[in-house]
Amino acid sequence: MEDLVPGSGKLKANQLAVAAAGAAEVTINWEQTYQRIDGFGAFGGRIVPFFESPKRDSIMSYLWGNSGLQLNMVRGKVLHTYPFNKQTGVVTIKPAGVDIDVDVNSTSYTSLTAVQKEHLGQLWILKKIKERYQVPITFASTWTPPLSMKTNPNVESAKWFNGLNFSTSSSDFAKYLAGFAKSYQNEGVNFYAISPSNEPENVFSDWDASYWTSAHLGQFVTNNLRPALNQAGLSTTKILSSENAAWGTANTFLSGMDRSNVDILAGHGYVEVGELIGGKRGLNQNPVTWNYATANKPVWMTETSDDSGSYDNTIVGGLKLATSMHKFLAECNVNAFVYWLGMLAIRNNESLICTNSDGSLDFPKTYDIMGQFSRYIHAGYYRFGSTVANNSVLKVSAYKDPNTGKFSLVVINPGTDAISTTLRLQGFSAGTLLSFQTSGGNTAHWQQGSTLSAAADGSFTISVPAQSVTTFTGQKN
Repeated sequence: MEDLVPGSGKLKANQLAVAAAGAAEVTINWEQTYQRIDGFGAFGGRIVPFFESPKRDSIMSYLWGNSGLQLNMVRGKVLHTYPFNKQTGVVTIKPAGVDIDVDVNSTSYTSLTAVQKEHLGQLWILKKIKERYQVPITFASTWTPPLSMKTNPNVESAKWFNGLNFSTSSSDFAKYLAGFAKSYQNEGVNFYAISPSNEPENVFSDWDASYWTSAHLGQFVTNNLRPALNQAGLSTTKILSSENAAWGTANTFLSGMDRSNVDILAGHGYVEVGELIGGKRGLNQNPVTWNYATANKPVWMTETSDDSGSYDNTIVGGLKLATSMHKFLAECNVNAFVYWLGMLAIRNNESLICTNSDGSLDFPKTYDIMGQFSRYIHAGYYRFGSTVANNSVLKVSAYKDPNTGKFSLVVINPGTDAISTTLRLQGFSAGTLLSFQTSGGNTAHWQQGSTLSAAADGSFTISVPAQSVTTFTGQKN
């Protein structure tokens, strides 16, 4: 795909009138209200490649800007390598004497260590996203405590159950997290939430990680982290936990944890452990609703991607994400959906934007699919009732703004046949609908269709192409 600002060229009416291979009836019920949507986001990207990319400004616009995905969330990382003064609790988040707007080709920057570049890069990314796009939700997850605080200080990973040394370092680690958040606050970035763990069960991988039991993590949050944040003047900073790699694992982990001081319950959206053992990887296609009482606390899916192997920038890969997003939002009732990486300097399914060998940007269909949700379902919308009759292929979910009457309907057709659909509105009416479509044949990211008008009985007839995702937007009368 060309490296262009996302377009929205209009479809002709006859292109929408695809031949119907089946019929379906969709009903959306304004009176059936479910969870509030907090938003959609992504990790800032591999920090140093993002910071050093000559296209970093346009990448930010593609992700958080109005012409792009309009993401309202960004996930950062509590790096474990910051200088830390245990006596004062001060965490130093940027190298001394270097401005964050430094030219990446200058000696001032190239003379920095790899660690210092990462510190500087993340600060720049999070500050610029906040300044340019007024992104309201910035949160950060912790892969591992500083190594000196771990049971084996010589190992970055969580192998052999390497984690926080509770007998010596619980207080220090809590102060480290609070100091990190405070230093960012001093730079104008207020973290909405802090997570003390990332995939706490992962004792197999080589990357930076920390092993936690659910009991220890709950104790740490209640006895150490919440008091440390309060003492630092960060009483409004929320605590997010536990971010296990699989949704089902998070269910088990959180159900056995002291959640009294956890403000946001979170898990990741990769395949379940049984599937992983069986050789599967990638996006969870069938997450299940958690079976314990969440006490009406927000539930966020804070990381997912298709890490299954070969790069797939086609609608096939896009529909995997569409199915996963539908399941998490419409069946697991999550309040937020966050993709793993915003960008990569290579072509890889872990990222929404990739880079070709010639330096141009490549937009996989996963980028377009993310936009079908993030561009038309805004923070503060509520999911409301949607049912499908006479068809087992279509996946439909509906979202509304109860204050303005605006609503959006996401219709996913992963099948190989086009489907003719009658849309009925229950408990409200609307005169017209706009449509925005992603399919394998579209070159525009969100192809806008002709305005649809209601029939005399208030219903709409819509045609849904094979292997496509279409979002319909309207205004309640």
